[in-house]
Amino acid sequence: MLAKCLNQQNFREFEHIVVTNKFDVWSEDFKTTYPLTIMWDPKKKEGDNNNLHKGWNHAIKQAKGELIVSIVDLTWIPVNCLEKLWFAYQNDPKSCVTAIGHQYKEIINDKPEGLVWNDPRARTDQGTFYQVRPTEMELCVASFPKQGIQEIGGFDELYDQGWALGEKEAMYRMEKAGYKMFIDQTNEYRALYHDKLNPDHEVLYQKNSEVYLKHIQEIIEGQRLKVNYL
Repeated sequence: MLAKCLNQQNFREFEHIVVTNKFDVWSEDFKTTYPLTIMWDPKKKEGDNNNLHKGWNHAIKQAKGELIVSIVDLTWIPVNCLEKLWFAYQNDPKSCVTAIGHQYKEIINDKPEGLVWNDPRARTDQGTFYQVRPTEMELCVASFPKQGIQEIGGFDELYDQGWALGEKEAMYRMEKAGYKMFIDQTNEYRALYHDKLNPDHEVLYQKNSEVYLKHIQEIIEGQRLKVNYL
């Protein structure tokens, strides 16, 4: 679904890097109209629950472009999604931009349909494009400058031992380095709803929450800006 959306993008100067644990991600007759790199999942370390942050760092090292766009799987994006993200970056090279997206029950004709969950960040009282705090940055569909993520040393792979919040921590370090976070209410993706993938989700989230709060305090005090993963 996402690859078909990328085939239809108005903005064409991009490469697609997929980090996955299987290579049969598309049918044999499907053809992409853009450069494609498929990378195998990096290995988990002892104590890891997942390898999401390793995967992000893995792909960023491979990326040739100057703007990184993160898009998770099971996602549909509009034809002007990349165009809008690139325009914002051209307007402000220190901008990080997150789109909004609701979740849907099923895929019909290559598009999620049947709304089941609303993105709580969706609103109209602030206009359509405005600055937000790093906590509102969702990397389901979002962009950030490659130079910025390199400056802060990438995502902290310690967060692979729990669940979530590692992208928020990285964006706080980006903000400390002089980058700004924005939300674009006009850039709306659609995600396919699925249950939590791990039955211990709440325990793992709490584990990362404790690490996250400690890291945010260190960032505020100026003791934590860069990690060493890129």
